[in-house]
Amino acid sequence: MSLRHTLVLASYLAFGTAFGANDAKPDSVALSSVPPGVLEALDQPTVAAKFSISTHLNPFYIQGDFNGDGKQDCAILVRNKASGKLGIAIVHAGKGHVSIIGAGNAFGSGGDDFAWMDAWYVYPRGKVCEGASGDSPPTLKGDALMLIKTESASGLAYWAGAQYKWYQQGD
Repeated sequence: MSLRHTLVLASYLAFGTAFGANDAKPDSVALSSVPPGVLEALDQPTVAAKFSISTHLNPFYIQGDFNGDGKQDCAILVRNKASGKLGIAIVHAGKGHVSIIGAGNAFGSGGDDFAWMDAWYVYPRGKVCEGASGDSPPTLKGDALMLIKTESASGLAYWAGAQYKWYQQGD
């Protein structure tokens, strides 16, 4: 772990700033497993003021090349501090760019609260099979997030070049 990563982690734990202030604070073991650069990106004032890391699902973060640039990005579960709504922060490696889906931000059929989600995994880039809606499936430029309500429904969150989009997979 880099010195910078250690210092950011220590500030979260010691002062309750940014992530964890309104949620049960993730413990030091959980935060220590977050890849370098992710905590720093999430500590940006516009993000840190609104969202906290949530560890309610295992895993609470996953990695993949979500924007197709050849670098490992990180998707991490977050909670909107004001509303309590759950969602995902996606941090693009090397850019510090953070996209929030759910957590109070409407996102396709996934809605603005991902409290329904009880499983997720990285769906590999490439062609996608036709989903439940009958819409033309996207060809993925990068990896996608498969968001699942087990025994019910699922959808893909994928990078469309300028933003993330939803593609319904199952009902």
